[in-house]
Amino acid sequence: MSTDTYSAASVRQARERLLEAGVGAHGLTPRTLNVPPVIERSWRRSFTTGGGYDPTATPAYHPFSEPAGRFQDTAEIVLARWAESLADMRVALLVSDRSGRILARKVGDPSHARRLDKVSAAEGFEFSESALGTNGLGTAIEERSAVFVRGAEHVNDRLQTLACAGAPIHDPLSRRVIGSLALASPVGASHPAMLAIAKQAARDLQDALLNTAPLELQALLARFADGTARHRVLAIGRGGVLASTGALPMLSAERHVTLWDELQAHHWQGDVASVLLADRPSTARRIVNRAGESIYLVELAESEPAAAPEPTRLSRLAAHLDVLGRSSGCIAIHGPRDSGKTLLAQLWLRERDRHDPVVIGAPAFREPGAVATAVQALSTGTSVVVCSVESLTDVDFPVLQQLAGAADPVRSARVVFCVADDLTGVVVDFLGRQGPRLDLPALRDDPDRVIGLAVRLAQEYSVTLSPAVLQALSRWDWRGGASELRVLIAAMVVQRPGGTVLDVDLLPAEMRTRARQLRGIAASEYRAIDAALREADGNRSRAAEILGIGRTTLYRKLRAYGFDGQNTLIS
Repeated sequence: MSTDTYSAASVRQARERLLEAGVGAHGLTPRTLNVPPVIERSWRRSFTTGGGYDPTATPAYHPFSEPAGRFQDTAEIVLARWAESLADMRVALLVSDRSGRILARKVGDPSHARRLDKVSAAEGFEFSESALGTNGLGTAIEERSAVFVRGAEHVNDRLQTLACAGAPIHDPLSRRVIGSLALASPVGASHPAMLAIAKQAARDLQDALLNTAPLELQALLARFADGTARHRVLAIGRGGVLASTGALPMLSAERHVTLWDELQAHHWQGDVASVLLADRPSTARRIVNRAGESIYLVELAESEPAAAPEPTRLSRLAAHLDVLGRSSGCIAIHGPRDSGKTLLAQLWLRERDRHDPVVIGAPAFREPGAVATAVQALSTGTSVVVCSVESLTDVDFPVLQQLAGAADPVRSARVVFCVADDLTGVVVDFLGRQGPRLDLPALRDDPDRVIGLAVRLAQEYSVTLSPAVLQALSRWDWRGGASELRVLIAAMVVQRPGGTVLDVDLLPAEMRTRARQLRGIAASEYRAIDAALREADGNRSRAAEILGIGRTTLYRKLRAYGFDGQNTLIS
């Protein structure tokens, strides 16, 4: 829709109609509101943000605490090239990261630069949709497609003198949205061609990012693209993994994290080493780029048989429960308190029965009707999970007998008793006679299960956890067990700036910087670096002096031990 189709007043009137009717009023469509569908969707999101609708909000400033990275450096180069080509137009070029923070800006017209400064459209300021409502940078990230936001289509009053054409920027390897690129001009100077230019400039930036990868990795990518990578090859980097078709089934989320840790911890004498991938001997090659970051190419020998999907920790536990369930209508899952027994039982039965089981806390059976509810569910083929069985006493013994008697293996209805390790007396004796049991270790002692549970919990919110998040979760102590894990993921979902990928910046700082389990010299070195950083109040140059090593060496060790907390897989 062009700017001639409707006036600023009509756009404001449409926005007010939507607010008055309520954002849930789906009877108001883009046609009746007389705005493009992308604008209407963005308005609805903007009006339902957690902080409420504020048309006068000012962008938050987030200073750059780290040296410019590959993305920011490459953006500066691409913007400079495009700014030269657009010198005759009154436009500014801006690039933001995934959170909407502006990383780079190029503007030739001094008066236009002052106009942008007044609305804080400059490096370091956040232009996410959740913070400022509908705008070219933030809405392009949310929509994952190009958008043109003109004048009064902006939710924020301060931006309504501008027209902004934005396009998302995709990581050339993972294809995830990592930011956006936008052209901003005064409303009166805007032109429909701005949208096409924004799209092309975003593509140029993606191509430039790919060209910054090591030459060896570029060659590998070319082989993937033209289909000549026939054998099983993995390229594992901080941000994720690239795999040929035959190798992908071998790398579960759990194995990705542990293999990265293994490759990082390996004492490389050269650039080639032997590793095990899904218990198969493989050859790993290390490629280090100019910034000192490592990428690993892992290749299976051609003589190895075709790869079979590697079972995850959860799938192995579920298979074990399947076996146990064939011989009895009752199964007991034992483990420390809050080790995820109930959650495991729910996931297993949901997958097996294609519907949710009934979950009842054991103390509830002392209330009228609770036993009848459980027995009724079992009679209809619905399994029952009884948690906190350790709270029962010998007085409650008849309840257990009644439940065990109602289990119906013919209908596949099972009773799963979730029991803490400290259970004693007649109840535990009864459970021992009734059926088989599965013993679970504490969650902190089972990192693969942590990853599996986290992935399943994230799926309940229709979000994905980044490799960095999975690695941080696998390293945590989880003294609060499965409840702590569930609460954490729910909090990350609430905090996410947009999109469906939860990254490591949403984790608590102490969780982001937790290093992998270290031993011997590595553990001593980790403690020395940690102490030096504390003594230097976080000043890395001063910490390097305290340790008696060069800054470059310290930065490499910080990455190796996971001190950096970047939004990529923790080194």
